[in-house]
Amino acid sequence: MQKHLDLKKNSLLLYFVVAFALPIITTIVVVLVAGAPSGLVVNEISVAALVVVLAMVHAPMIAATIVVFRSQRFAGIANLFGQLKYWKFGPQWYITAILIFPATIVAVLLVLSLFSSSFTPVLSLGAMAFAALFSTLLEEIGWTGLATPLMLKKMSPLKVGLYLGFIHAMWHLAANIYGAGAFHGNLFIVNFLATSIGIIGLRIVTVWIYMRTGSLVLGWLTHLGFTGGQLSFVSLTLTSGETIVWNAAFSIALIGIVFLLLARNRDLIGR
Repeated sequence: MQKHLDLKKNSLLLYFVVAFALPIITTIVVVLVAGAPSGLVVNEISVAALVVVLAMVHAPMIAATIVVFRSQRFAGIANLFGQLKYWKFGPQWYITAILIFPATIVAVLLVLSLFSSSFTPVLSLGAMAFAALFSTLLEEIGWTGLATPLMLKKMSPLKVGLYLGFIHAMWHLAANIYGAGAFHGNLFIVNFLATSIGIIGLRIVTVWIYMRTGSLVLGWLTHLGFTGGQLSFVSLTLTSGETIVWNAAFSIALIGIVFLLLARNRDLIGR
């Protein structure tokens, strides 16, 4: 499972460059050709928006594939995707990966619903939630399948989670501006900062699970719970202000989870 890590110099840098360039260039081209959306893209999916989303979610997988092919040709690609064959882990890890974020999402929503019915949990298993099943896998082939193990060779798990989480958050910027810039207006940066903290929390949790299992599959399921859980339980009718409140509250909850993990897993801080 570690053979794919024998890569050429600057492979990690190349991965990040390609992973960022694809969605940024695609978003710019789409805006120049079709213009920017006037509202929240998740509520008004168009062909143009679909192109942006597809470029974004495929970028980490494409970048990882290019990197391993550059060093090991088709054997590298086989090793990269071959990680998906390693799925036999204790049930406690599947329970953790699948439920940690959906359970947190519902708990935060229930607390917020005490103050506003807008935050009452919903159950929406529509196309967007279903699409998360595949989009998160495509992303994690790059983030967990390549970037995480490469970075773990050089720094502590906590640093990997923080640095890779920050990079992962910034990677969303172009698509977020396209998909939610008009919706949030002058408050966009506030919402983006709130969501970025949550993404860093996601990455720290996935790195912890990877440290314990070495599993790409569990990294995928953890990300699926994070993204799919929000698409399934958070109402899409929230206003901009309510969305910011939600993202801030969820991020605060994730900070609590991270501190709990660090308290119980001191080895995450090492190196």
